[in-house]
Amino acid sequence: MKHLGLFFSFLAIPSLALLVSGCGGGTSSVGQAVQFITFDNPGTQTVGAPLTLSATANSGLAVSFASTTPGVCTVSGTTATFGAAGTCTIDASVAGNGTYTAASQVTQSFTVNPAIGPTTTIYIVGEAITSSPGAADETSAPEEWQLKSGSPTATATPLSVPSGMTASTANAIVVSGGNVYVAGTVSNSTNESAVYWVNGTVRTLSPPSGMANSAAAAIAVSGGNVYVAGWASSSAGITAAVLWVNGTATTLSPPSGMTASAANAIVVSGGDVYVVGTAWSSDIEIWAANWVNGAATLLPRPGGLTVNYYADGIVVSGGDVYVSGYTDFGNGSGTAVSWANSGWATTLPLPSSWMLEDYKANGITVSGSDVYAAGGGVNNVGSTTATYWVNDTPTILPMPSTMPNSSAGSYADGIAISGSDVYVAGYAGQTAAYWVNDGAGTLLPMPSGAHKSWANAITVSTQ
Repeated sequence: MKHLGLFFSFLAIPSLALLVSGCGGGTSSVGQAVQFITFDNPGTQTVGAPLTLSATANSGLAVSFASTTPGVCTVSGTTATFGAAGTCTIDASVAGNGTYTAASQVTQSFTVNPAIGPTTTIYIVGEAITSSPGAADETSAPEEWQLKSGSPTATATPLSVPSGMTASTANAIVVSGGNVYVAGTVSNSTNESAVYWVNGTVRTLSPPSGMANSAAAAIAVSGGNVYVAGWASSSAGITAAVLWVNGTATTLSPPSGMTASAANAIVVSGGDVYVVGTAWSSDIEIWAANWVNGAATLLPRPGGLTVNYYADGIVVSGGDVYVSGYTDFGNGSGTAVSWANSGWATTLPLPSSWMLEDYKANGITVSGSDVYAAGGGVNNVGSTTATYWVNDTPTILPMPSTMPNSSAGSYADGIAISGSDVYVAGYAGQTAAYWVNDGAGTLLPMPSGAHKSWANAITVSTQ
């Protein structure tokens, strides 16, 4: 951390006391120099993964550390040990000597996430922008991150792309039988193609006959079969929802009265294939759509509204079908909504601190009798904020502790449950991030050569 030197003709330097975030300086005595501590926030940590603390004093004297939250973390020398999830607060201090005054204490607080089980892996997928900032033609690469027991830091692995493709993204992920399946889209200046990866190996999906371009938004595996949902478009610009089963494409007919459609999410349960997405007609009015084994219907529009609305996520549990989505009023505002068993849409409530109706729900999952949805919206100061709902009750997700005062926004796209812990993936600022329960976010490693990234989906696998 750099310090700003201030010089005033009427103030002698030894009498200057300076205190900035992460930097503490003591008050000088005659003949003693001011001492400062630089102690940066270490960011989110994980139970069971020790941390070596690092801080410096401008005097070169050793910095001492102490925990004020022993129920969460303890300190021995420069090693912090995390025994429970929660907020850890650590003080850094340096005593004075004959040359330097004692430095002002510096305190840092950060989230400690619960431990990941030894047989559990958290998988996150998304994309990273690899072109230079401001480049006219943006290039991107699909990424997969993994979180395992014993470390708060994920590993980032780029997914391979077919030759000649310059932009690509990973949109969905599922783990089945020890294999990792990812769905996404690759493109260049003339072509866009749906793909999926199996353990990192890419496979291109051919569009239905008569279609030129395609995209994959979701993936599911059941009974040894791989299901991918997305859309394809013709040279005339007609878009149709598509379902690929083991690489064979089938066009999903739009609901009655609609002329075009796109599939956004898929789940297979009890031998039935459920797909949700959107459908629209020649007047460009957009509706949330639902397909069950290929039969299409429109999901009910939220009560009393005549606006466009979308379905983005689906989950089936105990025979019940839950769908997440949002409305669009066409003026930059909208509301998060959910459906149960194709019944009337329920508008998810705004967090209490929000004053703007501009929020969405994307990912959805179920654990026991609880329904979880992830998304976000614009708060009362104009920043996009990651949020998740449990049975319609919202929880605002804090920014990473390494950027607590940032005006940058955040958003949540995917959600998964591991035991009693809620994992959410999205972005904070311009970096892919994840959250656990209601703790501060953790930034995912930026892939080599990238300057921006975000996460689109998350899943938990226990072997």
